[in-house]
Amino acid sequence: MDWYFHDDLARADMPDYKMYVMLNCYYLTEAERRAIFDKARKNGATVVWLYAPGYICPDADPVTDAKNISETVGMNVCMEAKTAFPYFKVDTSHPAMSFASPTRRYGHIDRDVHSNIWISPTVLPPAYVNPLFYIDDPVAEVLGRYCSDGKAALAVSYRHGFPSVYCAAKVLRSELLASLAKWSGCHIYTTSDDVLFANENFVSIHASCDGKRIIRFKRPCSPYEVYERRYYGHNVTEIEVKLSLGETKMWSLAGAF
Repeated sequence: MDWYFHDDLARADMPDYKMYVMLNCYYLTEAERRAIFDKARKNGATVVWLYAPGYICPDADPVTDAKNISETVGMNVCMEAKTAFPYFKVDTSHPAMSFASPTRRYGHIDRDVHSNIWISPTVLPPAYVNPLFYIDDPVAEVLGRYCSDGKAALAVSYRHGFPSVYCAAKVLRSELLASLAKWSGCHIYTTSDDVLFANENFVSIHASCDGKRIIRFKRPCSPYEVYERRYYGHNVTEIEVKLSLGETKMWSLAGAF
C-alpha cells in the first residue's frame, strides 16, 4: 500500500492501483471528484469511501448536503441529524466480505488506543456518531446493516463504472479492508490482524498475539529470515510460522545476503 493525497489521482504520473481507500474526503470539488472517477474507471479499480465523502461541494447547491455524498459514492445516501450508535453487521455470504465475522459488530473502534485524545489509555469512550448516514438505494448491493434499525450501513454500487463501496460509519476494521482488497484482486499476505510491511524484496510481520500464521507470497521464493539467519523454504509460495505477542520476523525474498 501507498499513501497519496486525493488530488494526486489527477496526476498523469500517479501509478494505477486495484483499490483506493478515500479517508476524510469530506470536501471535494466537482473536478476532484471526476478525477477520482476517471482514475478508477481506467482499470475498474474499487474505491472505498468512509462516512461523508464529498458532503461539502463548493460547486453544488446546496454546498453541504447528503445529496453530494450520493453523487460521490454512486448510491442514494440519506442523513439523520441525530446522535446514534454506528454499530453494523455484515453479510458474509457476499464475496466482498470473505474474511468478515457474521457476529462481530463493526463501525467503531474496539481495541486499545494509546493517544492523547482518549480519557485513559485503556478505556475508550462510547461510540457515537452525529449526523448519521445510511444507504437507501434499491440498486446498491447491501454488504452491512445497522444493528439498531436494519438500515444499510455498507454497500457497493457500479453506477459510476467501477465498484464503489460506501461505509456510512467512520471505522472499517482490518478484516473488512482485507476482504475488500481480496475481492478487488489485491494480494493478501496474511489474514491475521498483525502489523505487516512488504515490498518486492522483504516481508516483515509484527505479531499482535500468540499463535500460528500463514504468510503467502506473490510468487515462488526462498524466504530467508534475516534475524535467525535461516531459510523457511525454497521455491515456496507460503509458509507457516509460530509467533509470540510482540515478536517480529523479516524475510528476504531473494534469499541470504
